[in-house]
Amino acid sequence: MQNKEYVCRGHDYERLEAFQQRMLSEFPQAIAMQHPNHPDDSILQCDAQYLQIYAVTPIPDNIDVLQMDRVPDRIKSFYRVNNIRKFRYDRPFHKGPKDKENEFKSLWIERTTLTLTHSLPGISRWFEVERRELVEVSPLENAIQVVENKNQELRTLISQYQHKQMHGNINLLSMCLNGVIDAAVNGGIARYQEAFFDKDYITKHPGDAEKITQLKDLMQEQVHVLGVGLAVHEKFVHPEMRPLHKKLIDQFQMMRSSLYH
Repeated sequence: MQNKEYVCRGHDYERLEAFQQRMLSEFPQAIAMQHPNHPDDSILQCDAQYLQIYAVTPIPDNIDVLQMDRVPDRIKSFYRVNNIRKFRYDRPFHKGPKDKENEFKSLWIERTTLTLTHSLPGISRWFEVERRELVEVSPLENAIQVVENKNQELRTLISQYQHKQMHGNINLLSMCLNGVIDAAVNGGIARYQEAFFDKDYITKHPGDAEKITQLKDLMQEQVHVLGVGLAVHEKFVHPEMRPLHKKLIDQFQMMRSSLYH
């Protein structure tokens, strides 16, 4: 097992910390590495045992299924975590001087994609990594992916309430809406606007025009999705939660006017 990488599917509801302890109990002499950076030669060639454990995100193969409106969310959730052969993890870093006013301007992502010998889950709960690829994601591309992923998360959650797959408790929707709207008012989208819609940035990066338009479209889409989410929230919200709903509506109006401005 020396200098080999595996992706393992943990037990149901098993936390990463619990999995780490389970692995360390199987290898009591091992030294746990506390970072996901690729080990250097001094570690790869030494006699001691090292264990490096970190979480990875599955990359589904069946993208078509996930994008179909008529496919139930339970089926989509199956394909998001099953029959997966590719996984990834991201490491954020700053390239060049870090902007103290707006760190999004220099925030790059080092993205590592791991391809396995077989798809998980299989006859085993872990398979060896046969290929690793590393790419750097620019600050603008990262912003596009963050907004796109949040829009997808919101759409899925709202759909579950609309189709009554989530019963009674509106807390999950309240938390999600509050997290997005509050972040947008106090930073988030506003920071992206400052970083990438600025005249200086547009002048210095003429090749990013298409991506800037894409980010603008995703932001407008987020406003629309949040509007639908707030309408659903108003329908199901408990009377005691009305003050929170009013706060969300007020903040949403601020966010929308700021974005249109």
